[in-house]
Amino acid sequence: VCSDRNLGPDVRAMVDADHPLLLEEGENKAALQELLLGGNATTEEKKDDSVIPTDVSINKTKATLLIATGRGKVRAGIFSRQHLLTAGIEIGTAWHFIREARLRRGWGIAVLDPNARGEGVGFDTFKRSFSRLFVADDASNNMSDESTKPMSRQQSVNSLSTSTQSSPIYILAHSAGGGQLVRHLREDSTLLPSIKAIAFTDSSHNVQWCKSQPTLMEFLQQKKCVYVRSNDVRSSQGCVKVSSRGKDIQCGDERCSCITQASGKLVNTDTFWEHRFGKIKTLWAGSPDHSLSNYAGRFAIFDHFDEHAKEEATDDCP
Repeated sequence: VCSDRNLGPDVRAMVDADHPLLLEEGENKAALQELLLGGNATTEEKKDDSVIPTDVSINKTKATLLIATGRGKVRAGIFSRQHLLTAGIEIGTAWHFIREARLRRGWGIAVLDPNARGEGVGFDTFKRSFSRLFVADDASNNMSDESTKPMSRQQSVNSLSTSTQSSPIYILAHSAGGGQLVRHLREDSTLLPSIKAIAFTDSSHNVQWCKSQPTLMEFLQQKKCVYVRSNDVRSSQGCVKVSSRGKDIQCGDERCSCITQASGKLVNTDTFWEHRFGKIKTLWAGSPDHSLSNYAGRFAIFDHFDEHAKEEATDDCP
């Protein structure tokens, strides 16, 4: 998503085939031509690498689910290498979220790879990836009628100050990905109005970072944001066992923490929690495993997204 060698090594992300970023000059253009032309391109069209169909139906206002994984050796869309190998792709990756977003909701997908250039530059990678993906989308909405050429990188950046991103953005930010997201929004909150909902899963952010930015600090505690936390293994969690398929085995005692801390149950937060994360709605993931907080809390996460998607649809009705 950032192939300017003057800015350093390439930054990678997984996006849908119709993402406007792919319309830019680059190594993806030939493949995109083949995809959009359906293999029926003429010899002249194939020779002319500037040919991109202008009648392709690309929904520039459809919602996008952005998935940001944590820090470490994992790559884009992988939450846990261990669970990926031992329990399968649905448990250890963002496969479930991608399936639900694309097939059942018709959303676009963007999966960042903050570890693409190493852990030490994770935030810089996140920042460049986030800005590049959504600035490019914004720039494509402002292309002139006289030309089908995408804006240059500098034009894309400049357009951000004079235009409004209209596509709704839903974000799943896991672990260090949540901290990187909040840090980025501190530096550039331009897209804040486009963010319709955020689900933090065991996020490392701190609302105290935003003391000098009351708007962002308030946003992180409003109903658009939810925090899904893994169950505290230091509490009475002895009866909870996680199977190889990532499912909790409950003992059936209604007073036991395996019931009171089931997935989606509201957390009674303490003063320490509220000092760090504010008054954000906090739910139990339903698993004591940090790496399983996304899979175990998947239903609560999509309930949160769907609630705000319905509000968005209601607001759009005349």
